[in-house]
Amino acid sequence: MTPRAVDRAFLRRLADWRSDGDPVSTLYLDVDGRKYPRKQDYLLRAEHLCQQLKRQAEPDGRDPRCSVAKDTARMLEYLQGLERRTTRGLALFACSGAGLWEDVAMPRPMPDLAVVADHPYVLRLETLVDTYESFCTVIVDREKARVFFARMGHIEEERDILDDVPGQHDQGGWSQARYQRHIEELVSHHLTHVADVLLAYFKRRKFDHLILAGPEELVPEFERHLHDYLKRRVASRTTLSMAASVDEVLERSLGVEEAVEAQREQDVVERIRAGEAAGRLAVTGLERVLDALNEGRVETLVVPFGLSQPGSRCSRCERLVVNAKRCPTCRGPVEPVHDVVESAVAAALRQSSRVEALPFTAPAYRDGRQIGALLRY
Repeated sequence: MTPRAVDRAFLRRLADWRSDGDPVSTLYLDVDGRKYPRKQDYLLRAEHLCQQLKRQAEPDGRDPRCSVAKDTARMLEYLQGLERRTTRGLALFACSGAGLWEDVAMPRPMPDLAVVADHPYVLRLETLVDTYESFCTVIVDREKARVFFARMGHIEEERDILDDVPGQHDQGGWSQARYQRHIEELVSHHLTHVADVLLAYFKRRKFDHLILAGPEELVPEFERHLHDYLKRRVASRTTLSMAASVDEVLERSLGVEEAVEAQREQDVVERIRAGEAAGRLAVTGLERVLDALNEGRVETLVVPFGLSQPGSRCSRCERLVVNAKRCPTCRGPVEPVHDVVESAVAAALRQSSRVEALPFTAPAYRDGRQIGALLRY
């Protein structure tokens, strides 16, 4: 399966979609093969989630045997035929009564969730789009270069760069030495040209990380030709053939992405721990994090993967609280929120805060289910 290129335009179109009365079924499913090696492992969970969808339709007077039942049947049929490859998370949106079907495959796990509403529930995809980073891979040799851009499991080859570098032949004597110097000058010119093209491409595409690939002896030389903007973005140096397939480049890119993500997770958790210990610019615990979020002070929200808890929201000022009968700020009435953690993520995105979703098994996050935040002030 080739993952869909998910961008803001796609999410905006999906979020604005309305069914004119028919229920919309949304299913998020973790299909990570590292945790669930057998298809049956995630199909059983999917069946349970589909039952949840049917039950959610009943209180609203909707007949689960009609549109939602058709939705779940199509979802399970889709999952039966799923070939995961690099797919670790799925989002499925369906409304049989109004002709909606969207399947989104992601290279990251996604917490299980089943929602029936009058529109597709896209918040979790919005979180990924807002926090996902992009990777540019450059394969170089002494004559050619290939440039790839990868984001959210989708990869595209941008362009070929080819310079006319003569082959090395045995000329003998001083002629051979002069010829060798001439070739090395041409190779250096080629690497400079590739570096210039890459800088122009970066200014246009603004990728987050750079992967340098090619012959082991050439990659360091190429890196010396890069602009400082690009040197600061180098995430990995590796050997990769100029004849590598797009799938091979994507696989290598995803491996680097995992390493970068793990390091970022460790760094942000250590910053939270150090900041909280020093009593400045960091908090942990849901109530303290919500207080900071309500005051617009959160720079980075750190949420354990799949954490969920009910809470409340003020109907006047929209303050989020864990447990209160009236708003502590304006004394207005509060209304229940099914998942205040999910609401906190949505509020953080509206405030242009960064969101880091950490797996429960993250080595850096030993206290498992603790939400935390780095603060702006």
